[in-house]
Order: sequence, then structure tokens, then C-alpha cells
Amino acid sequence: MSKVVQIKENGNLAVLLAHRSPTSANSQLVRELNGLASVDVSGVRCEVTKLESALAAVANIEAYMTPHRPEKVGELFRRWKFLFQRPYETSMEECSARVDMMIESMLDLPADCIMHIYNQSIKTFRILPPYSDVYGLIKTPYEMRKLYLDFFQNKVDELRK
Repeated sequence: MSKVVQIKENGNLAVLLAHRSPTSANSQLVRELNGLASVDVSGVRCEVTKLESALAAVANIEAYMTPHRPEKVGELFRRWKFLFQRPYETSMEECSARVDMMIESMLDLPADCIMHIYNQSIKTFRILPPYSDVYGLIKTPYEMRKLYLDFFQNKVDELRK
């Protein structure tokens, strides 16, 4: 019997969702970036000398930034209204509004980060959490991807001159 979980998604989404966590996805991203010619990524330090490699790196990072389908994000997080206790002295309407605002804020996050937030929040929080606590679950890996993307996009612009 295989331990491989089949994911019913296409392309980048299926690749992202195959990772256990955003941290493991970032580790794979760094391995893929280092596999490109003239690219060296180590922690926050990045180097690239050729335009083709910088373009390939941008495309690779953008694949790791693929967001989840909006309807899936809504489906997952609308459950929060019922899974978590309401904060003291809040109505169900206030909780619903907070959840809807959080969903709106998460639509652009990568798919693996969304699933990590959902899975970890169920295990971590008892009361409906504030967005800062939710974002804190993926802050470091997500911001590393943004840092890599910004670096390589700037390098593409620089190398085109």
C-alpha cells in the first residue's frame, strides 16, 4: 500500500499541496534554485549572474507563490465560525465578519501556506484568533519567498540594462 497521497489539483497547485509545510516547500524551492546555472541561494543571500537564470528563478518562485482557489479558501475558513469559540462578548455576526475579512486577506497567500494555516490553527487555537496570530503561522516561509522573488525580479531588471 502506497503512502503517497493523491492530490486532485493541477500543475503548481498539486506540487505545492504535496509539501508537508511551507518550510519544506521552501527547502525544495532553494534546492531547485541552486540547481539553476549561475544561481546561488543560501539563506537570505542570493546571487545570479545570467539573465536566463534570473528569469528561470522568477518563474520557479512564482510557481511556489500560486494561491489556492478562492472558493476552497472560503470553504475551509468559513468553518471557523463554528470550530472556534467566539471571543468574549462578541456576536455571531461579528465573528462571521472577522472570518470573512480573514478569508479576503488570505486569498493571495500560496496554497501550501493556506493549508498549513488551516491545519495548524485547528490544533493551536481554541478561540477565534486574530489575523496577526494566523499570519504568524506562515510569516517566515512566506516572507522568504517574497524576498527571493523581489531579489530575482530586481536582478532581471538589472541584467536587462
